[in-house]
Amino acid sequence: MSQAKQTAEKVEYNGADNLAMMSHAINYNSGLYHWVARDVRSGETILDFGAGNGEYANRFPIGSVDAAEIDPDLLPLIKQPVYTDISQLAKTYDLIYTINVLEHIEHHAEIVKELYKKLKPGGRLKVFVPARQEIFSSMDEHVGHYRRYDKQLVCQILEEAGLQVTYCRYYDFAGYFISLLYKWLGKDGRITKESIIFYDRIVFPVSRLFDKVTAGQVIGKNVIAEAVKPS
Repeated sequence: MSQAKQTAEKVEYNGADNLAMMSHAINYNSGLYHWVARDVRSGETILDFGAGNGEYANRFPIGSVDAAEIDPDLLPLIKQPVYTDISQLAKTYDLIYTINVLEHIEHHAEIVKELYKKLKPGGRLKVFVPARQEIFSSMDEHVGHYRRYDKQLVCQILEEAGLQVTYCRYYDFAGYFISLLYKWLGKDGRITKESIIFYDRIVFPVSRLFDKVTAGQVIGKNVIAEAVKPS
């Protein structure tokens, strides 16, 4: 059994209900897709690692993205070619992106090294993960998170894999304080459609303005990072 498969099998994601709720976060999802796709050039090979329900992979033209996902319940929702083990992938990629995935993997540094091997020289890896361990709450437990991150940890695992970090910032300034309040209130870890829509339409656009003002250097609910494999 490959190391990638062994690592992936340690994921015990049980937050499919939260994942479905996040489909209502139009601004949030559109913003992340724009970040992933903004520098994609025609003919590039792309891998969505941990594609989930296909929220981002499905936005690309059919057949232009490979998707890696291990949850059998989510596989039918992905419209792109899908693989349950990255060792099945014979080719290498110009771009690999992974959104809210590494926190579900116990040995996250090992899987980043596997992704490094799947990149072409000069290829890019884009990573988006939840931030700040002090706001780890019942929601994280509900969806099977091992940890939350800071910028230093994200940069560390990318650099230890052999990548050159080109961009690493906090993301969603206001989300940090909403998450902190959520923890203090002792919520049960679930989210509702109404709360997602309110946050996405009202709070999130303001939060992104704060991200621009602070240049993502102060605080945020997530860490967003990009790295390149040396040529």
